[in-house]
Amino acid sequence: MAYLRTKENQTKHDQGVAFWVNQVRLAGWSAVLFDLPGYVKPTVIVGHIPDVYATHGNQEYIIEIETLDSVNSSHALAQKASFQAWARISPSRTFEVRVV
Repeated sequence: MAYLRTKENQTKHDQGVAFWVNQVRLAGWSAVLFDLPGYVKPTVIVGHIPDVYATHGNQEYIIEIETLDSVNSSHALAQKASFQAWARISPSRTFEVRVV
């Protein structure tokens, strides 16, 4: 069964996604897609949709946002393992988890 956040923690998560989208844009990443309602979502990468996916030239960047109650869930750990494997394929790829 998939992990379900509380309404409060879903709000924290979504605010965290919006914050990091802004930070990535301010850092100069040219294309930023993110998984929030009403926006075009990133494509599925190794079976998961990242919270934030950005590109700049040949660089790729994934940020996964977790809350204190979700960071060690089986879903979050599976995403982390998949995105870490994705990042190891190329030095132009970066993956980070941010806890909000």
